[in-house]
Amino acid sequence: MERLGDYDNMTLILESHDAYMGAAETHGLAAGMLCVNFDAKFDRWVVAIFETDEQLESLTDSEKNDLIALFDGTAELLKSDEFIFDLFVPGGNEIMSTRATALSEWCQGFMYGVAYMGINDDTDWGEEGKGILRDFLELSRIDADSTEETDEKSYMELHEYVRAAVQMMLTELQTVKQNANGEPTLH
Repeated sequence: MERLGDYDNMTLILESHDAYMGAAETHGLAAGMLCVNFDAKFDRWVVAIFETDEQLESLTDSEKNDLIALFDGTAELLKSDEFIFDLFVPGGNEIMSTRATALSEWCQGFMYGVAYMGINDDTDWGEEGKGILRDFLELSRIDADSTEETDEKSYMELHEYVRAAVQMMLTELQTVKQNANGEPTLH
Protein backbone atom coordinates (compact mmCIF):
# COMPACT_ATOMS: atom_id res chain seq x y z
CA MET A 1 0.00 0.00 0.00
CA GLU A 2 1.82 3.03 -1.27
CA ARG A 3 -0.21 5.47 0.85
CA LEU A 4 0.95 3.71 3.97
CA GLY A 5 4.62 3.51 3.09
CA ASP A 6 6.97 0.62 2.55
CA TYR A 7 6.36 -2.45 4.70
CA ASP A 8 10.00 -3.51 4.81
CA ASN A 9 11.11 0.01 5.73
CA MET A 10 8.54 0.18 8.53
CA THR A 11 9.68 -3.20 9.81
CA LEU A 12 13.26 -1.93 9.87
CA ILE A 13 12.27 1.23 11.77
CA LEU A 14 10.33 -0.71 14.37
CA GLU A 15 12.99 -3.37 14.82
CA SER A 16 15.85 -0.89 15.07
CA HIS A 17 14.06 0.90 17.92
CA ASP A 18 12.96 -2.29 19.71
CA ALA A 19 9.28 -1.51 19.19
CA TYR A 20 6.69 -3.40 21.17
CA MET A 21 5.15 -4.74 17.95
CA GLY A 22 5.87 -5.24 14.25
CA ALA A 23 4.62 -3.41 11.16
CA ALA A 24 1.45 -5.44 10.61
CA GLU A 25 0.41 -5.24 14.25
CA THR A 26 1.06 -1.47 14.41
CA HIS A 27 -1.21 -1.01 11.41
CA GLY A 28 -3.89 -3.21 12.96
CA LEU A 29 -3.61 -1.12 16.13
CA ALA A 30 -4.08 2.10 14.16
CA ALA A 31 -7.05 0.66 12.25
CA GLY A 32 -8.72 -0.54 15.45
CA MET A 33 -8.23 2.81 17.16
CA LEU A 34 -9.47 4.77 14.15
CA CYS A 35 -12.48 2.50 13.66
CA VAL A 36 -13.57 3.44 17.18
CA ASN A 37 -12.74 7.13 16.82
CA PHE A 38 -11.57 8.97 13.71
CA ASP A 39 -10.15 11.56 16.11
CA ALA A 40 -7.75 9.06 17.69
CA LYS A 41 -4.39 10.72 18.20
CA PHE A 42 -1.09 9.75 16.63
CA ASP A 43 0.67 10.40 19.94
CA ARG A 44 -1.50 7.86 21.74
CA TRP A 45 -0.85 5.29 19.00
CA VAL A 46 2.91 5.72 18.96
CA VAL A 47 3.12 5.43 22.78
CA ALA A 48 1.47 2.01 22.49
CA ILE A 49 4.15 0.92 20.02
CA PHE A 50 7.24 2.07 21.93
CA GLU A 51 7.57 1.27 25.61
CA THR A 52 10.01 3.97 26.68
CA ASP A 53 10.60 7.67 26.13
CA GLU A 54 14.14 6.82 25.03
CA GLN A 55 12.79 4.77 22.13
CA LEU A 56 10.55 7.62 21.04
CA GLU A 57 13.32 10.21 21.40
CA SER A 58 15.71 8.10 19.32
CA LEU A 59 13.43 8.24 16.26
CA THR A 60 14.78 10.41 13.47
CA ASP A 61 12.55 13.01 11.80
CA SER A 62 12.35 10.76 8.74
CA GLU A 63 11.26 7.79 10.86
CA LYS A 64 8.66 9.92 12.65
CA ASN A 65 7.36 11.08 9.27
CA ASP A 66 7.07 7.46 8.12
CA LEU A 67 5.09 6.60 11.26
CA ILE A 68 2.85 9.63 10.80
CA ALA A 69 2.28 8.63 7.16
CA LEU A 70 1.21 5.14 8.24
CA PHE A 71 -1.22 6.46 10.85
CA ASP A 72 -2.63 9.29 8.72
CA GLY A 73 -2.78 7.07 5.64
CA THR A 74 -4.79 4.52 7.59
CA ALA A 75 -7.25 7.21 8.66
CA GLU A 76 -7.54 8.45 5.08
CA LEU A 77 -8.25 4.98 3.72
CA LEU A 78 -10.84 4.24 6.40
CA LYS A 79 -12.63 7.55 5.83
CA SER A 80 -12.80 7.07 2.07
CA ASP A 81 -16.23 6.56 0.54
CA GLU A 82 -14.63 4.03 -1.80
CA PHE A 83 -13.68 0.61 -0.52
CA ILE A 84 -9.92 1.14 -0.81
CA PHE A 85 -8.79 0.14 2.69
CA ASP A 86 -6.23 -2.65 2.75
CA LEU A 87 -4.07 -4.37 5.32
CA PHE A 88 -0.44 -3.33 5.78
CA VAL A 89 1.09 -6.80 5.51
CA PRO A 90 3.93 -8.31 3.45
CA GLY A 91 3.28 -8.76 -0.25
CA GLY A 92 2.98 -11.95 -2.26
CA ASN A 93 6.75 -12.20 -2.73
CA GLU A 94 7.13 -13.27 0.92
CA ILE A 95 6.83 -16.90 2.00
CA MET A 96 3.42 -18.02 3.24
CA SER A 97 4.44 -18.42 6.88
CA THR A 98 5.63 -14.78 6.99
CA ARG A 99 2.38 -13.54 5.46
CA ALA A 100 0.25 -15.73 7.73
CA THR A 101 2.12 -14.48 10.80
CA ALA A 102 1.61 -10.88 9.69
CA LEU A 103 -2.13 -11.46 9.15
CA SER A 104 -2.36 -12.98 12.62
CA GLU A 105 -0.47 -10.05 14.15
CA TRP A 106 -2.63 -7.57 12.23
CA CYS A 107 -5.79 -9.06 13.77
CA GLN A 108 -4.19 -8.99 17.21
CA GLY A 109 -3.28 -5.32 16.74
CA PHE A 110 -6.80 -4.46 15.60
CA MET A 111 -8.36 -6.03 18.67
CA TYR A 112 -5.83 -4.26 20.88
CA GLY A 113 -6.65 -0.93 19.19
CA VAL A 114 -10.36 -1.38 19.81
CA ALA A 115 -9.76 -2.22 23.47
CA TYR A 116 -7.16 0.55 23.83
CA MET A 117 -9.86 3.04 22.84
CA GLY A 118 -12.13 1.82 25.64
CA ILE A 119 -14.42 -0.57 23.77
CA ASN A 120 -14.65 -3.83 25.70
CA ASP A 121 -16.78 -6.90 26.32
CA ASP A 122 -19.36 -4.80 28.19
CA THR A 123 -20.05 -2.83 25.03
CA ASP A 124 -23.44 -3.37 23.42
CA TRP A 125 -22.15 -5.16 20.34
CA GLY A 126 -24.30 -6.29 17.47
CA GLU A 127 -24.13 -9.93 16.46
CA GLU A 128 -22.10 -9.11 13.35
CA GLY A 129 -19.49 -7.24 15.39
CA LYS A 130 -19.27 -10.02 17.97
CA GLY A 131 -18.79 -12.57 15.21
CA ILE A 132 -16.04 -10.57 13.56
CA LEU A 133 -14.18 -10.14 16.83
CA ARG A 134 -14.43 -13.89 17.46
CA ASP A 135 -13.04 -14.50 13.98
CA PHE A 136 -10.22 -11.99 14.54
CA LEU A 137 -9.40 -13.72 17.81
CA GLU A 138 -9.15 -17.05 16.00
CA LEU A 139 -7.09 -15.51 13.21
CA SER A 140 -4.72 -14.00 15.79
CA ARG A 141 -3.93 -17.58 16.79
CA ILE A 142 -2.89 -18.78 13.33
CA ASP A 143 -0.06 -21.29 13.51
CA ALA A 144 2.12 -19.96 10.73
CA ASP A 145 4.48 -22.91 11.04
CA SER A 146 1.74 -25.22 9.78
CA THR A 147 1.00 -23.15 6.68
CA GLU A 148 2.20 -24.31 3.31
CA GLU A 149 2.91 -22.43 0.13
CA THR A 150 -0.08 -24.20 -1.41
CA ASP A 151 -2.35 -22.30 0.98
CA GLU A 152 -2.29 -19.20 -1.25
CA LYS A 153 -6.00 -19.30 -2.05
CA SER A 154 -6.95 -19.74 1.61
CA TYR A 155 -4.67 -16.88 2.63
CA MET A 156 -6.14 -14.57 0.01
CA GLU A 157 -9.67 -15.42 1.16
CA LEU A 158 -8.75 -14.69 4.79
CA HIS A 159 -7.02 -11.46 3.78
CA GLU A 160 -10.09 -10.32 1.87
CA TYR A 161 -12.40 -11.34 4.72
CA VAL A 162 -10.39 -9.27 7.22
CA ARG A 163 -10.30 -6.31 4.85
CA ALA A 164 -14.10 -6.42 4.40
CA ALA A 165 -14.67 -7.08 8.10
CA VAL A 166 -12.83 -3.87 8.95
CA GLN A 167 -15.39 -1.91 6.95
CA MET A 168 -18.20 -3.65 8.84
CA MET A 169 -16.46 -3.03 12.17
CA LEU A 170 -16.01 0.63 11.27
CA THR A 171 -19.76 1.00 10.89
CA GLU A 172 -20.44 -1.01 14.06
CA LEU A 173 -17.90 0.84 16.19
CA GLN A 174 -18.96 4.27 15.00
CA THR A 175 -22.55 3.33 15.93
CA VAL A 176 -21.42 2.09 19.37
CA LYS A 177 -19.55 5.36 19.90
CA GLN A 178 -22.57 7.44 18.86
CA ASN A 179 -24.85 5.48 21.16
CA ALA A 180 -22.42 5.94 24.06
CA ASN A 181 -22.37 9.68 23.42
CA GLY A 182 -26.16 9.82 23.25
CA GLU A 183 -26.14 10.93 19.63
CA PRO A 184 -28.87 9.75 17.30
CA THR A 185 -28.16 6.72 15.18
CA LEU A 186 -29.36 6.46 11.59
CA HIS A 187 -31.10 3.23 10.66
